[in-house]
Amino acid sequence: MFTGSIVALITPLRNNIIDIKALEKIIEWQINSGTDGILVCGSTGEGLLLNDDEREEIISTSISIANGRAKIIVGCSACSTTEAIKLVNQAEKLKADGVLVIAPYYVKPTQEGIKEHFASIHNNSNIPIIMYNNPGRCAINMTAETIADLAQKDRIVALKDSDINLAKATLIRRKVSESFSLLSGDDSTLAGYLAHGGNGAISVIANVEPYLVKKMISAWKNGDINAMQNINEKLTPLNSALFVEPNPIPVKYVLYKKGFIANELRLPLTPVSQKAMETIDFILSEF
Repeated sequence: MFTGSIVALITPLRNNIIDIKALEKIIEWQINSGTDGILVCGSTGEGLLLNDDEREEIISTSISIANGRAKIIVGCSACSTTEAIKLVNQAEKLKADGVLVIAPYYVKPTQEGIKEHFASIHNNSNIPIIMYNNPGRCAINMTAETIADLAQKDRIVALKDSDINLAKATLIRRKVSESFSLLSGDDSTLAGYLAHGGNGAISVIANVEPYLVKKMISAWKNGDINAMQNINEKLTPLNSALFVEPNPIPVKYVLYKKGFIANELRLPLTPVSQKAMETIDFILSEF
């Protein structure tokens, strides 16, 4: 259901208000570049810094702009199961195509607690769910066994995985159905993730190079390994530049340079530092 190139979209702000005109411009560009899906209100979209009304505006606007041309997925992450269900229900009510739910962060539940978290969300909603495993942000790591157990539920249809252990993707692939999608959550290891059984990516770098990310994944699917490797080599320096400071600080700066958005983030995130700016500008000059 969710495969190919899915962009983890930034949220454009102007004077601390959602910039709807910029959002429309970015989504149209993404769709015209071949992007298969658009994740809004995720961590790249500063989702945890948005209030409920802002989330509703972004979700409903994105669905209207896409108009069925790309799937709209909504980040619905919270450390509280009750809060996560509330966010999922909002996305479902607005008729999003799916939701992305991260494993509970900060509270550090056991694997059994993670299972019950996702099971409760599944049982209290009726929308396709993508699980999100991100050990670096959450301080917990979903095991292959936990993922496989949850993948048996009807509407848990995919995994976004930012685990640096790529071999784990192969272990998961062996345990889940063919229809269950494995999506890379780390652009720097996307090529390897595809080789280990991945079906696509939820990508940060697709914010600035959507066509190349789509082309790279398509090359892999079509068996054109040389083309995939060439694109990966081209994107690697840019990907490094996009993480010289915490995401989404650098990627918003690049989109500002491209003329899409104001260079504005919501506190406690702040615009890119001068030193990081110089690093990013140097990479962009050679790209």
